[in-house]
Amino acid sequence: MRSIIGTAGHIDHGKSALVRALTGIDTDRLPEERERGISIELGFAFFDLGDGDKAGIVDVPGHERFVRQMLSGAQGFDIVLVVVAADDGVMPQTEEHFEIVHLLGVRRAVFVMTKRDLVDAARAAEVRDDIAILAAGTPFEDSPVFEVSSTSGEGVDDLAAYLRTVLSELERDTQPGPFRMPLDRVFVIKGHGVVTTGTAAGGSVAAGDELLVLPEHKPVRVRSVQVHGETVERAWTGQRVALNLSGVSKDDLSKGDTLATPGADVSTRRFDAHVEIRPSAGAAVASHDRVRLHIGTDEVAGRIIWLGGIETVAPRKHAYAQVTASHAVAAYPGDRFVLRDETAQRTLGGGVVIVSNAPRHRRSESNLPDLLSLLESGDDTQRVETFLELGTGIGRPPAEVGLATGLDRDRLRGVVAASPGLLALPDDGSPLLIATAQRYQDCVSRITAKLQEYHSAQPAQAGMELEQLRKESGIDIDARLFRGLVEVLEGREEVVRRGSKVALAGHEVSVGGADEDLATKLLGTLVDSGFMPPAVKDLAPQLEVTPAKLADLINVLVGRGQAVRVSGDLVFASGVVSDIAEKLRRHLEAEGEISASGFRDLISASRKYCIPLLGYFDSEGLTVRSGDVRRLRPTA
Repeated sequence: MRSIIGTAGHIDHGKSALVRALTGIDTDRLPEERERGISIELGFAFFDLGDGDKAGIVDVPGHERFVRQMLSGAQGFDIVLVVVAADDGVMPQTEEHFEIVHLLGVRRAVFVMTKRDLVDAARAAEVRDDIAILAAGTPFEDSPVFEVSSTSGEGVDDLAAYLRTVLSELERDTQPGPFRMPLDRVFVIKGHGVVTTGTAAGGSVAAGDELLVLPEHKPVRVRSVQVHGETVERAWTGQRVALNLSGVSKDDLSKGDTLATPGADVSTRRFDAHVEIRPSAGAAVASHDRVRLHIGTDEVAGRIIWLGGIETVAPRKHAYAQVTASHAVAAYPGDRFVLRDETAQRTLGGGVVIVSNAPRHRRSESNLPDLLSLLESGDDTQRVETFLELGTGIGRPPAEVGLATGLDRDRLRGVVAASPGLLALPDDGSPLLIATAQRYQDCVSRITAKLQEYHSAQPAQAGMELEQLRKESGIDIDARLFRGLVEVLEGREEVVRRGSKVALAGHEVSVGGADEDLATKLLGTLVDSGFMPPAVKDLAPQLEVTPAKLADLINVLVGRGQAVRVSGDLVFASGVVSDIAEKLRRHLEAEGEISASGFRDLISASRKYCIPLLGYFDSEGLTVRSGDVRRLRPTA
């Protein structure tokens, strides 16, 4: 069973005593908590479900000064025990905690009237009415109410039986995605090192796994895994987990950090979300208002910016917004969060993350709410296309698309294959990017236009340097992905690669008029000189041209395939290099290897030419160096 029971309610309403009655575990572990009789930090216990199974319990502080602690613990509750003392009834923190568990998307609630032994039936009925008013109009209005006394044990067994029944029916996703766990405790155990605890919010984790600490992106390794104090091979979503880590010190971690699978490291200072403003806000929330953002176990200052031209959102209304944070937070699509006012006095509302790492939006983007609505609730194809549309550049890596849309690799591949509006680049087998067909065509147009512009300005050049093309075409992807895109275009015969340069298919380097005669003369010189051409620095005086003009002429011959630049100072006629390569190949097939001196004798040329030629053949994949000799490079 992978489930978490949480508590909520006003201070001194008996939350910790109720947990003790259900589990036999005292969650007040700090001396100050026991001395004052109130919870200050999160408390943890486990509830016996029978058949050796257990559910975690997170007991939250009830005092208004400790709402931050309550918020960090309430993430991941499967069912919440909303505790209301029979003598006090519904109190301010009861209402605020109730708002918070609603905003965090808790699916089930049980109302527990504690201290039942202190009041008569009439008072109990009044408190039931208060609870009904509190729950009215919420997803919890039909939730049961149990009357208990943690002192006498009255009603505790009935509550325990109900919890076992409800949790046995709990369904969890069998493919919950990458592992992630917001940290609520970090400490050191002598002889073991650093230990962290939290509720696993996704995926699974095992000893030996490599994880990242977010938002710092520090790598760590899992030494061992415990659930409810017992060492296990693997822990899963929805369990209370303790991880013993290596590669990190206690000072490198803190409550609010998140441990996550590498490649699923969503750290951001800006995300798009669907936000609901609650009655507790007391007034409309305006765009650019300062807020306190609570997400995972982290709390950070931020702002809310309403999208689609909206200026304010009133209580009980909802809208799409961009939330910014003063420092990076781990915000995964689908994560719930809570917003409080800047002074942390009241809860304003909360919502769900839709786009992590969202770009800064312009006021003119009036269609953003429609796009975010599609991403939130559209079909698989709509969500993939919309997520790509919201981004910049040609596309996004498959892992990022899958994380944003909740699609595993195979399902995403099927969506892309079935949609004419989507492409996998460079191919379906090992895609680097998922792109929309329209974005892809736009990028192709940019690349071809930039190359055409370059060829017109530099007709003597074989092509444009790859990195220069990436920067000047204005396509917002990194060098590795851009190289993959160019490979796609090369495979479709739209461009050609010439070493590190890219050219349009069909482009021929050219010079005009008298320069064509000079190019012919240069080629003749290279052919006539055979295995020992003049150095490049000596060619310019021979042809009576400037070094810049000579460079253009060499580029023309290389671009036409008539010459080969073997080194910075040596250019050979292509036919000569082919003859040398054939001689070398025949020798190596017969003898197996050749030394530099043997190569010199083979082609009857000086060391000045032999060493650059051998290096060229190594780089071209004909030969491979082994100590002082060369051998034919093995073929795959």
